[in-house]
Amino acid sequence: MAFVSAMMLGGCSDKKKDVNDVRFTIEANTDQPVRIYSPTDQSERGTVIRSHYESSFKTDTEVFSIKARCDDETTLITIRVWVNGKLKQEVSGNKYLTTGDIWLK
Repeated sequence: MAFVSAMMLGGCSDKKKDVNDVRFTIEANTDQPVRIYSPTDQSERGTVIRSHYESSFKTDTEVFSIKARCDDETTLITIRVWVNGKLKQEVSGNKYLTTGDIWLK
């Protein structure tokens, strides 16, 4: 019984987290400032972009999200997210936009 328990515990500790390559783009159809909040931001205030933004990162987390907001209600914002080279999420909207939770597992 002790041997079986040790094998089960040993099996759990050997599991390594998968590291995913994530790339995302944010596009706006105007030159109005768009504030984005993403896993690559170093500030709680987000990053202000205009027109187009692209970033990538590696992560072993299970879930993340990206948000964008613009004071101009007529600005159309599009967020595209690729995980390991495959398009995982694409959303478009005005004023405030979120990808919601993107699960990597």
